[in-house]
Amino acid sequence: MDKIIYSPSLICLDLLSIRSEVQEIENLGCEFLHVDVIDGQYSPDNPLAIDTVKKLRKETNLIFDAHLMSKNNETFVELLLDCGVDRLCFHTEYEPRPTILLRKIKNAGCKAGIAISPETSLESVKHLLWLCDFVLFMRIDAGYAHLPQTEPYPFLMDKILEFYRYTRKNGLPVQFEVDGRVGFEDIEPLCRVGVSVFVLGSKSLFSSAHSWAENWSKLKKIASRAEEKATN
Repeated sequence: MDKIIYSPSLICLDLLSIRSEVQEIENLGCEFLHVDVIDGQYSPDNPLAIDTVKKLRKETNLIFDAHLMSKNNETFVELLLDCGVDRLCFHTEYEPRPTILLRKIKNAGCKAGIAISPETSLESVKHLLWLCDFVLFMRIDAGYAHLPQTEPYPFLMDKILEFYRYTRKNGLPVQFEVDGRVGFEDIEPLCRVGVSVFVLGSKSLFSSAHSWAENWSKLKKIASRAEEKATN
């Protein structure tokens, strides 16, 4: 089992205090920062400007884990690579030449991946997995986290396991990441189907029931327990 990595979501932060809050995340011991970029067409949401990402890159050493939700991937990929993101995944639904885009990301020295929507099948993307460093699985509809009644689809565990078995059978060392309403209780079960990177939002690190520091401590304990179980 790979080391468990937590990737706090940038869109959960207060944009008026974004610099200090990112510093607080870094001080907790986080390594990743999950950066969602939405074009306003893939979904009606558009919470974060590219210029904000570019400016923030100069303020922190966190690994920028970018998730692009766009109908015009190539333009945004170029902009995000220019920002200096470290990992970048995109959705394939509107992308006519995904292999070219994956190669472009990798050639820039950035980790490349694809994002899997709930309706995306293994069959439709398995030809791309050999070019992927990681795969991001959405547990909810990408770009619609702002809808209060949005809950994870129950079949996602089976889908992730299907991908895991396929990549391991074919010797593809693809890292699995998961996003969308990830709660404390979800981490260990998701670890068992091959997930090692978890995007953190309002159900975990940013839960208002406790402080960020208290939530982070709980998350670290969960990671230690899951990693210990995997080695026994």
